Amino acid sequence: MKQSHHNTKGKLGLGRALLCGLMLSVMLGSSAHAQFVHTDGTRILDENGEELNFNGINLGNWLLWEGYLMMGDFNYRTHTQFLNSLTDAFGSAAKAAEFEHQWRLNYVDEQAIADLSALGFNSVRVPFHYNMFWENGQLSNHGFQYFDRVIEWCRTYNMYVLLDMHAAPGYQNPGDHADNVDSNASQPRDTVKFWDGNNVQIAATVWRHIANRYKDEPVVWGYDLINEPVPQPTREFELLSSMVTMRNAIREVDNNHTIVVEGSWWSSDLTKIDWTDPEVQAASGVYSQWDDNLVYQLHHYGPLSDTVGRDAITDNLNIPLIIGEYGETDNGNLAAMTDWAKQNLSGYFPWSFKKMSHDKTLWTIPPNAAYNQVKAYINNGGTPPTHLYADMIAFAQNNVRNGHSSHQWHQGFYDAINPGNTPPPPPPPPPPAPTCDDSNAQTFTLPSRVQAEDHCASSGIQQESTGDIDGNQNIGWIDAGDWAEYNVTLNTAGEYTFAARVAANANAGTINVAVNGSQVGSLTAPVTGDWQVYQTTQITVNLPAGEHVLRLNFASAGMNVNWFEVSEGQAPPPPPPVNPCDGFMQNLPSKVEAEDYCDMNGLQTEATSDSGGGENIGWIDAGDWADYGINVDTNTHFILKLRVASQNGGGKVNINVDGANVGGFDVSSTGGWQNWQTLSMPLTLSAGNHVLRLDFLAGGLNVNWVEFTPATTTPPTEPPATGELEEGTYYITNEASGKALDVSGVSTSNGANVHQWAYGGGLNQQWNAQHVSGNTFELVSLNSGSCLDADSGSDNAHQWACEGNTNQQWVIEEQSDGSYLIRTKAGNEVLEVQNGSANNGANVRTAGAANSDRQKWRFNIVQ
Repeated sequence: MKQSHHNTKGKLGLGRALLCGLMLSVMLGSSAHAQFVHTDGTRILDENGEELNFNGINLGNWLLWEGYLMMGDFNYRTHTQFLNSLTDAFGSAAKAAEFEHQWRLNYVDEQAIADLSALGFNSVRVPFHYNMFWENGQLSNHGFQYFDRVIEWCRTYNMYVLLDMHAAPGYQNPGDHADNVDSNASQPRDTVKFWDGNNVQIAATVWRHIANRYKDEPVVWGYDLINEPVPQPTREFELLSSMVTMRNAIREVDNNHTIVVEGSWWSSDLTKIDWTDPEVQAASGVYSQWDDNLVYQLHHYGPLSDTVGRDAITDNLNIPLIIGEYGETDNGNLAAMTDWAKQNLSGYFPWSFKKMSHDKTLWTIPPNAAYNQVKAYINNGGTPPTHLYADMIAFAQNNVRNGHSSHQWHQGFYDAINPGNTPPPPPPPPPPAPTCDDSNAQTFTLPSRVQAEDHCASSGIQQESTGDIDGNQNIGWIDAGDWAEYNVTLNTAGEYTFAARVAANANAGTINVAVNGSQVGSLTAPVTGDWQVYQTTQITVNLPAGEHVLRLNFASAGMNVNWFEVSEGQAPPPPPPVNPCDGFMQNLPSKVEAEDYCDMNGLQTEATSDSGGGENIGWIDAGDWADYGINVDTNTHFILKLRVASQNGGGKVNINVDGANVGGFDVSSTGGWQNWQTLSMPLTLSAGNHVLRLDFLAGGLNVNWVEFTPATTTPPTEPPATGELEEGTYYITNEASGKALDVSGVSTSNGANVHQWAYGGGLNQQWNAQHVSGNTFELVSLNSGSCLDADSGSDNAHQWACEGNTNQQWVIEEQSDGSYLIRTKAGNEVLEVQNGSANNGANVRTAGAANSDRQKWRFNIVQ
């Protein structure tokens, strides 16, 4: 009874507050609404009293980052989590905040609003984070700098603004787009705390703060109180009363603007805010329309058929309905949703105008190299490049802005949400880039030095402040196919030295020099180890006299150029090539850590969870490689062991010594990027210094170390003579399948199954034939030291610790074709591949002799 009495008291209090608010609304309503967008029954009217239908669009991922839009994947990641990752990557929270600020200044700029207006849209929905206006427990004006800009641009281009609190205090839903750092991919509803503590009151205070600033602003048409609320189970009927609380705070200072309210369960369930519903009435104390300027909003990411009945609810309430988000679907359903909204609702706002990486939008922003480095660091750790912060600031200042040359336009998406009947063309492209024919193009008299940024025409490149000694600018963000042109004049034809000041972080580059379209030389940009560590490289070129267009054609990516210089005379001959591994020789036998390469291409490092700790190399693609300087005192037979991990398998690495291939490995899945296994192969090295290269033919693996241990037996150098098998180390292949006898999973355990697998050089595929008597041998795995064993309880073959019993002794009988039968001494059965299968993983067992190739084996010497 006490609990019931308490609830009744709460309802009465809310009713009084609501009544006061409604009286205020009635007193101020008609005169206040006249100059602003307002409602009339189920219609929205403009400031002139004419019916207004919003054909709008969302400005998503601008003021609030969403994980899938920032990372290109659909893993759970919030704005705050991404910002914290940037703090780690940049080494400073201030730098991360500056990137956030630059992003917000440029992701939506005047050009973006001009483009949307030209495309026919008349409104934008602006998702924002409440913490832009609430810091350290008090109100903040921080967010107004972004709101003010977009409002002014919308005024200029005749558009309206709907402000949307997309992330509310305490998290109004369990999604990453609510910045719910307590949630995860399964989105548990118990992480939703908006309706706990004073979070509703904080949101109300923030809305009052915003409304007080824009109470007289006609460009702003409405306040979308909270995005996609998902109350905790059993608390959904608290939703409406929380909306009334925020509305009342707004009405203390602003009776001009429309209150926009979303339904429960990701804004799909309008029944929880239907004040004619008895359950809603009982829980909220609201029995009638609670504001005279009220719009309800739904979101829908699904087929059109699932929207049936939504508009009937608001028709019954006699208020307008808009759809504030829809999309992430095929263009056919998108068009059907748009048509339905045009015919039945007062407005529509598809999601979203621009996206990182993803389609289903007007414009896609592709990530550049720097952005991919950030993603790789967030996903995999490691050591971020020192230039990463500067590169990402440049990305935010250039690449995310509307009109950037890298953006991809999606006509099909636009056609499906087209505000008009006749699709207008996409926004006009930017004006043509300047050419070297322009009258004001500068001409440089050679011989002289020319700053790289002083080109008269270019494609694909950008400029930045240089760290080189002259302190000017350099050109960068260079991709293969980019170019820069310069007007030059030369009085005397002849041979000249062409020098360029270049920097290359990790990969050498090539610059082809052309004059009037004809190539005159090719220059290599060496690896300098950093984007702002420069070297001068030079070649001899033959140049004609007269006025010319000199072009730098960039044949590869990954370099910066500060200047080039033409001087008289030939360039001196290049110095002899330097072996980067000189001075970095590691004496064998030893374990060589994979990250201790002396040279590499394309690799990155990260912390490893393998035993011993340290780092491993990863992010491996086909064509990547790593070199290691090694030294051997005397000619030595080694077992080379490679420590690898692979999530999905498919990796392939060749082992090269001094440029010659000596073997390799196919890497199957180990079950994870940090689940480690050891592969092995024999390797003989002569005395002296060598360069060992891990040459990756296919990616999909990590490498932790390479270990060289002396082999316990010396491999034979000649194949066995006809007749009895000789002692030695062999890989044994089946005559029918060509696959090798293999211990499953590179196991060292007793009972590990023996099957067949394509030979990859692993020690689990190599067997030491140890003579017992006559033509009887034990076959001992080099990987485990255990014997091939005929299981006494079945016909299966497995490995077991060598015990000298007849289950582990095999009679090796040569056949007329040079193959062998491998017969168990215990049961007189022969080893075979079950069913003669050619598949990797096919079982090996013992069976009665059948004169079949599935029972014949070849002994191949391991070199």
